[in-house]
This record gives sequence, structure tokens and C-alpha cells, in this order.
Amino acid sequence: MRMGRTVPDGALAARVAELRDEALTIIRPAHIGRRFPIQDGNIVSGSVRLAVAGTLAKHLVGCRSAYLACGTLGAGFDAFQRRVSATSGADALIVQAIGAALIEKLMDDVEAEIRRELQPNETLVSRYSPGYGDFPLTAQRELLSLLDAPRKVGVSLTDTLLMVPSKSVSAIIGVKEEIPTT
Repeated sequence: MRMGRTVPDGALAARVAELRDEALTIIRPAHIGRRFPIQDGNIVSGSVRLAVAGTLAKHLVGCRSAYLACGTLGAGFDAFQRRVSATSGADALIVQAIGAALIEKLMDDVEAEIRRELQPNETLVSRYSPGYGDFPLTAQRELLSLLDAPRKVGVSLTDTLLMVPSKSVSAIIGVKEEIPTT
């Protein structure tokens, strides 16, 4: 809520807790993560090709594979956010912050799950999402298609590339293999 290190107290703290508790009963978190090889500067499956170029390629230097991941809080959170926004601008700000924190926590959990799948000599690079650097938002189409996200977790794109439900995140997480030293 752009409060920096200030912790809400009194009535604000109570309202944040009330809205958080309501949000937690409404969300239906879902996620998918799948590992793909990176070959010739692309992630490919069937007829779908996601180019690994520009700042994404620099971010994935040394990675021979990557996980594509997508997480969402579900459509119920969008309805909750619309309902709250219609009655209070302050509550809308609080709910926006709650949603941002919840989706970030979900994606941290997804990443932790992926880490458990790694071989002992493998590590992950940080998440990288369409819209970072010169990695175009249009790449969302291929990323979500490769994951079959509309069917598997209910995440789709509008014609203007907004994710639906709105509290959804997609990312590429590179896998590096550590070469043992002798």
C-alpha cells in the first residue's frame, strides 16, 4: 500500500485483517509449472515456439532448460476486488495490495516446488516474465499455450494481453547445471 516500513495500526490494521481474511476464503489458487528444453534459442513443444532472445536470452545464459510457470488466485478474487472497489477507494487499494502479496506468495511456493524437483547439480535463475526488459508481452500467448494454462488453471489473455483472472502471473525460470570442479 506504499507505506514503506510503516506498519498499519488501529482501524487500518483491523480493516486490512478483515479484508485479508475475506480474500483468503474467496481465492482459489491454481498453478502449473512444466520443464522444457531450450534448443537453438527456442522453447518448443508441438507447433508452439517461444523465442529466447534479447534480455531473456541474457538472463538464461548457461541454461539448457527452463520451467514455464503460471499461477492465479482465480476468478473469485476478481469479483471480490470489483465488489470492494464499487464501495470504497481505500478498500480497493487494500484489496489490490492483498492480491499482489497473495499472488507473489503463490509464485514463491511454485518456485519452491520446482526447486524440490531439481537434480543436486541444478539451480534456478530468478523468474522472468513477459514485459520485463525487451521480453514482449505478446510472448504470453506462447507461454500460456505451451502450458495449456486456459484449460489447466483457467488463465487466458484478452485481445490487449491482459491476463484473466487479473491476479495471475506467468514466468520463465531457467535451470542451470553446475559443473563439478575436480
